[in-house]
Amino acid sequence: MDKSFEVDRFDHDGWHVCIYVRWDELEQRFAGRAELFLYGAIRCRIALARGVAGDDEAAASLRRRSREYIADWGGREHNADSEFSEL
Repeated sequence: MDKSFEVDRFDHDGWHVCIYVRWDELEQRFAGRAELFLYGAIRCRIALARGVAGDDEAAASLRRRSREYIADWGGREHNADSEFSEL
């Protein structure tokens, strides 16, 4: 998906999140992803796993799942030996 499908971006607990949603003509459903950035580097991508009824529902699902990931990540212990993998 290119930038023309970006429907939202927001900051949450030090992370920057970009949401992309588009209609997939072949699959006849909405497809989407969230890209989560920490300190300017992409650290996580969350995909829309199933078709949803509309683009608003798709974006809302990706927003919610992004916030859940950030909360879960922030609640875990991070020792100095663990780093993110390259995406």
